[in-house]
Amino acid sequence: MFRLGKIACGIFIVFFLIGIVESKASYITKKSDTTKEIEKIEKSYANGSITKLECTKKKSKVLKLKKVSKSICDNVKVKVVKKESKEEKKVEYIKKKKKKKKKAKKEFVKKAKNLSKKAKSWITKKVKKEKKHYKTIAQLPKSDFYFTATDDQGNIFIGYTEEDPDSKTMKVGNKKFKKISNGQAFQNDGKTQCSVRSEVDKTTNKNFYTGQVLVKCPNKIFIGIWHQTGNQGFGIAQSEAGIKLDFTFSMSRNAATASLKNKKQESKITKKLVKKEEKNYETKDTIKPVIKIAYNKKIVEAPKEKEMTIEISKGSYKIEGVVSDKGGSLEEVKFLIDGRPVEVKANGSFLISRKNIGNEEVWLTAYDSGGNTTELSINVKVLSTATPFENKENYYALLIGNQNYKTWENLDTPINDVEAIADILRKKYKFNEVVVLKNATYNQLDEAFWKMSDKLKSQDNLLIYYAGHGKRDNRLKKAFWIPVNAKNLEESGRYWYNTEMVTTHVARIKAKHILVVSDSCYAGLFAKKRGNENIKPDPERDLEDKAYLIKVLSRTARVYLASGDDSPVYDGMGGKHSVFAKYFIRVLKQNKATVDSLEVYHKVRKGVLATVSQNPQYNYIDEINHADGEFLFTARN
Repeated sequence: MFRLGKIACGIFIVFFLIGIVESKASYITKKSDTTKEIEKIEKSYANGSITKLECTKKKSKVLKLKKVSKSICDNVKVKVVKKESKEEKKVEYIKKKKKKKKKAKKEFVKKAKNLSKKAKSWITKKVKKEKKHYKTIAQLPKSDFYFTATDDQGNIFIGYTEEDPDSKTMKVGNKKFKKISNGQAFQNDGKTQCSVRSEVDKTTNKNFYTGQVLVKCPNKIFIGIWHQTGNQGFGIAQSEAGIKLDFTFSMSRNAATASLKNKKQESKITKKLVKKEEKNYETKDTIKPVIKIAYNKKIVEAPKEKEMTIEISKGSYKIEGVVSDKGGSLEEVKFLIDGRPVEVKANGSFLISRKNIGNEEVWLTAYDSGGNTTELSINVKVLSTATPFENKENYYALLIGNQNYKTWENLDTPINDVEAIADILRKKYKFNEVVVLKNATYNQLDEAFWKMSDKLKSQDNLLIYYAGHGKRDNRLKKAFWIPVNAKNLEESGRYWYNTEMVTTHVARIKAKHILVVSDSCYAGLFAKKRGNENIKPDPERDLEDKAYLIKVLSRTARVYLASGDDSPVYDGMGGKHSVFAKYFIRVLKQNKATVDSLEVYHKVRKGVLATVSQNPQYNYIDEINHADGEFLFTARN
């Protein structure tokens, strides 16, 4: 029994070894066959019998690659180059086009299924057409948003959207808005008009919004997504045929006009590529992927911009944005952070969460199948609290005290108010320049604004303080500052200074922080909206935290403080000052370090309400690029 067992075991081992040898021989034979086939293909390509395209296809097939490798034949030394005939190129071109359309249709159908019932119903409605076909941003009707767009054929679109009054109201922080907006788009062919429907999907307290968009034209429909930070945003939509619509939008008509210039340049480049492609039947992708980051109410777009800075004080931080590629499918784009793959959603959006490990440089990279690469360097700066806060910024002030009028009743306190404030700003806060206008006429007031506009740079700070008569025109529902040469009428008259003109000057001036203080009747109507007593500050707001102060100092601010609401205010009740100026001056005198404009408002309002029935107002002027900054008063004595 034992001996037979040994023999049986020996026979098994022999057969097992023979099996290995045969298996190995089979493997060697297969490998040899593959090598011979590859050599045959490469030889044909080298001798000019086949084209490079044919070489890449055949080699990829022999090696059983899932996708044709465009560089797989680059190792072959070509003796005779065989060029593809125009007919062969045309056939291949049509095949690629059909494949791309089939894929795009599949994506479109999937997106359409995920639309809400209301959105699906909207698609079936008849396309609305405006009587006038608008050709410029300036011609567009007054709206909530203005947008510009280009498609991958080089066509340009402009348009607008307005909130749908019948849609659901959403609230983020102190802001309320409608979930749905509707509008129109106008193509630069002079005839094509499209209906637009936008719907908000997600909002955050940091002024970042995302949503979906539908663009319905006479012969096609686009479905896409958008991202908004502050008062501007961007997005991309795609039709069933795979045509992409790249768009940007803004609440500012001027910003949309500037965007249109960029779109026109994009259009020229795209049209040249399309023309060359149709002529040569070659679908060569030369368009780089685009990375867009929304941060601090600004949009950073690579490859136009190469780097950006993010400031953090503690904990983790997030990088949120979109990656897109006009030259090809988004599925073919690889997106990396410091060389590691990042998950990108089907709509191109991404969200990266990272821990704070100190100052660092982060690299975002996107590259497509055509070999086009886009890189964006993000400098992450950790704000230190080890040393005291220093404010070395340049500060300017324009103080207007109108007291002695020609046809209006004279006032008692404006000149005292601005002189006292000017003295504090010069001595305690070391303002670079304080301009005081006493009894200013319409032209003097207007000229002072223009001088400030010419003088100030993007890193400067400006305080505008007006004390004098104010008036509301009930017919126009607008507020006015009253120069000393203005006519005294029931309705707006000659030399009345519309506060909308003040807002226009504030928008034009390049300063980083601008605070407008208006101590006049009906001052609460400033910037077309009432102040908000329950305005919500930054959750990290701490005037003793250096990191917070550095952060808020770096962000642009457009804010206003009004002595009252939509009603008259007191000229006196504060001794030789108005009741509002009394407490404004007191806050500036008592401050020993740094106080922001929001803190000034809270303290002034508390004092005023305790004295008279007058309700000071405070708010941000969002329509002129406010970006979560605050005006800082830093004592420097």
